Amino acid sequence: MRPGSLDRRLGRLLEAAARLLASAGLDDPKGEAERLWEGVSGVPRSRILAGLAPLPKVEQEIEFESRLRRRLQGEPLAYVEGEQEFYGLKFSVGPEVLIPRADSECLIDAALTHASQPVRRILDLGTGSGCLLLTLLKQWPEASGLGIDRSLPALNIAAGNAERLQLPSKVQWLCSDWLDACAAAVFDLVISNPPYVLPGESLGPEVEGYEPALALFTPENDPMAPYRTLLTEVPRCLRPGGLLCLEVGAGRADQVAALARSLGWILVEIRSDLGGIPRAVVLTFGAD
Repeated sequence: MRPGSLDRRLGRLLEAAARLLASAGLDDPKGEAERLWEGVSGVPRSRILAGLAPLPKVEQEIEFESRLRRRLQGEPLAYVEGEQEFYGLKFSVGPEVLIPRADSECLIDAALTHASQPVRRILDLGTGSGCLLLTLLKQWPEASGLGIDRSLPALNIAAGNAERLQLPSKVQWLCSDWLDACAAAVFDLVISNPPYVLPGESLGPEVEGYEPALALFTPENDPMAPYRTLLTEVPRCLRPGGLLCLEVGAGRADQVAALARSLGWILVEIRSDLGGIPRAVVLTFGAD
């Protein structure tokens, strides 16, 4: 095979897959076909596009067809591949956890902007895949952290991600409903992406059919309940001058900020995501 020319069999395979993905209404069928092959073969897309991919093996083609079928049935690409990139790091994911999204990266940016140095202890409430906590631990090598989630399967994935990122000695995991089982401790930074989707709100079949409802939806009769719980309980474990960074749903930032003020919190910043939607509410606790 000449450099710069894709192997014919692989080329036909990717073209056929792209046509099927296009017929399923996906936005980037060619890119998804290439990503699926990258996941199966381990060959980076850059080498595939440059015509430097090795000849496909039979077992790789079989696995590719299996993953393609799953994607055509509507399973999110991140679950099909078993991983998702977040803040330049790759995290293992499965239907036990929410798929990390680029919009959540503004929480990391906000924490890095406002947290006073040195940050030694970080608490992540509702940690899921661990993407928020582990990303921050990569940014602050001297810090350690605690990730709490009420889903043990989610914590197993988070622990695997800590191993993957060579951080197992820096982090502990606790199965608990928010801070119910958390012993007294003091943290410099608390971060959380709590459930904030209203029951009945349309999210699209990929989200509704595959991602964990427990991590998505608020109580039907009290959509502010997760925020009220966090804003009430976190002060007991936050050091003076420490920060609380909360992800919020579209159109909810001012409401969460108002609730926080009524409970003694001081608003530091409301930060928008990549789409310009106010997404991160940054707070500190105590008197002005």
